[in-house]
Amino acid sequence: MKKILIFLFLIINFSSIGMMEKNTITIKVALLNSAIPSFTSPKEMMEILNGYSWQTKTTSYRFEVRWITDYDICNGELKNFDALIIPGIGKEFWRIFDGNLSLWKNEIRDFVRNGGGYFGTCGGANLAGYGLLNAEERGWKRMTAWEYFMNASALHLLPFKSYQDMADPFASSLIWKNPSRLGQSAYIWYNLSINGTGVCHKCWINTNHPIFYGCNDERIIRWVGGPALIPFKNVTIIARYPLQNLSNNANTTIHAWRFKFGIIDSWDMTDDIIKTHLAGRPAALEGRYGKGIVVVFGNHPEHPVWEGGKIFEIDTNSNHLFFKGLFQWRDRKFLPQSYNWWIVRRSVAWVAGIDGNELPPVEL
Repeated sequence: MKKILIFLFLIINFSSIGMMEKNTITIKVALLNSAIPSFTSPKEMMEILNGYSWQTKTTSYRFEVRWITDYDICNGELKNFDALIIPGIGKEFWRIFDGNLSLWKNEIRDFVRNGGGYFGTCGGANLAGYGLLNAEERGWKRMTAWEYFMNASALHLLPFKSYQDMADPFASSLIWKNPSRLGQSAYIWYNLSINGTGVCHKCWINTNHPIFYGCNDERIIRWVGGPALIPFKNVTIIARYPLQNLSNNANTTIHAWRFKFGIIDSWDMTDDIIKTHLAGRPAALEGRYGKGIVVVFGNHPEHPVWEGGKIFEIDTNSNHLFFKGLFQWRDRKFLPQSYNWWIVRRSVAWVAGIDGNELPPVEL
């Protein structure tokens, strides 16, 4: 009888231990509210992260995401968060006209310097660096106004410069007299839809970095005209673009299009191929600024992706409409929308200071 009682006592106690609540950690994330038409990155970040939870042996983790504005940042609101996300955007350029630009920069720098995390994709990656490579280094005579604004907004968190061209397609035709001046940003402008813009390609992945532990050494990630990231001091390269430029692949080349002055929306295709300059260059970096961790992707792990596909262009010589897209796609196979969501989740958890063994699960 005594042995039976001891046995029951042990079962009850072990059951109680198993039923004990795990330690719960809420990761508070500030997401910059920068949504503009055709740019879906901000709302995708919210969908991917907010309310997502995962369990480890001892701890339950949960993301709590809140929209934050530039004015909130200037008012010191970042102190209430563990990480800041600046997503893929096209809206950073107006800040130079705002009298609070320096304050905005200093608030973000102080936040990261004191241990806050920073995660940025595409435009958010540009902001984290030291601006663009000089226009001459990218094959142009001078910067466009867009590129000037991008440089002025740079936060200088990580030691890299961005290889990205940015120009307005109308100004390229009418002011620059060179439709090709768009450079790589033509892959944004020429099809302003989430199902059309950019290209999906296999990137090399640094599987030695905690974000990618357990991942294969290649991953399809969507690129939408964003930068290659060129380090000039030591940082960790965690992804690279493929070795072949898009402009050298018959399936992904596009031509420069010239706007017809005097007609509301009519374009002619030129003979010039838009040149890309990504091949083999870093697509994603990780490093530290003070006590804080910074992770940036020049491409878009938050975006849906596809396999295969071929770009096609139709030159009717009259009334080709910009708003319908100057290029289209054929023969694509879309992968599940959540294909790369785990990359975003692990990146944000990492910059928020979560140990590499405690990150959200890899989903291959």
